[in-house]
Amino acid sequence: MKHGKRKALGCAVLLSAGLVGALLLLPGCVDRVIFQPPPQRASIPGCFRLELPEEAGHIGARYLPAPEGGVTLLYSHGNAEDLSSIAYRLSAYHAEGYGILAYDYEGYGESSGTPSEAAAYRDIERCWRFLTVEKQIPPESIVIYGRSVGTGPAVWLATRRRALALVLEAPFTSTFAVAGLDWLPGDRFPNLDRIGRINQPLLIIHGDRDQVIPQRHGRKLADAAAAPKSFYNVGGAGHNNILLVAGREYWNNLREFLTRAKHEKE
Repeated sequence: MKHGKRKALGCAVLLSAGLVGALLLLPGCVDRVIFQPPPQRASIPGCFRLELPEEAGHIGARYLPAPEGGVTLLYSHGNAEDLSSIAYRLSAYHAEGYGILAYDYEGYGESSGTPSEAAAYRDIERCWRFLTVEKQIPPESIVIYGRSVGTGPAVWLATRRRALALVLEAPFTSTFAVAGLDWLPGDRFPNLDRIGRINQPLLIIHGDRDQVIPQRHGRKLADAAAAPKSFYNVGGAGHNNILLVAGREYWNNLREFLTRAKHEKE
């Protein structure tokens, strides 16, 4: 390629990046890009409302209690998902002996409002209060679990609340970093900046064929974490099929990790 053509191409790339950056700086534009609620689906049995503070509306939630003395997962789902689309997964956790509380972000599924970073933090904090205050579950029996976009609120909560452990499935270092725009101001969910403040055992699960959030994001988070940590590489798995590809190995790894976390608490 001649020098002039290379220069023109470089200018075009810079202009495109600049245009994207300018658009993302528009009010509300970033949140609309990050959060992609699925089309409204029929509600599923067992869902209920958790009222948000200061008349901020409500979030839909589903709670399956743990057996006596068992562990409860506080589960933050991925993008373009809601409680109805992850019903199979919640049932699988419960069948494996875990309690679980899952919820829809504001603007998703059964929840009112509009999704945003601030709203996601408010939502997960409300769920933590439901488990620890209303259900009287001790924090050392709760596992904070985030998948994909749900790793953002999960990491945030883990910097504020001490649980038994933190599990991150297909996590990102930050939302802008996924798109190669981490040079822009106003980034959302800065997981890499926060992960060093986590003081509970950490498990990162990531497929090596993830083309949505490449595995290097999970590796960077593991490298930056100061807490006891484990990295579970799921060979052959992409972004949305970790349970399917890993099969029984997933459940064995999760159980072994949580058993170690319990022993470290004793």
